[in-house]
Amino acid sequence: MAREIRETPILFGEDARRFLARMEERHPEPPEIRARRLRNYEFMKKAYEHGMAAKRAREAANGGIDPWFDNA
Repeated sequence: MAREIRETPILFGEDARRFLARMEERHPEPPEIRARRLRNYEFMKKAYEHGMAAKRAREAANGGIDPWFDNA
């Protein structure tokens, strides 16, 4: 069984200043990592669109019911 989620601690003093300074820092994404991430995104988007097109085709062929899924 899962444990309870603890409350987020409140930062004070130097910890709070350090946290805010860290949040202000910019960490740009390297171009090769960005290209890989976008390529993976496009791949998954096409796979989803292909799967949904197949699902719509099954529904059209079966009067609005997809036999591969439980629509109850």
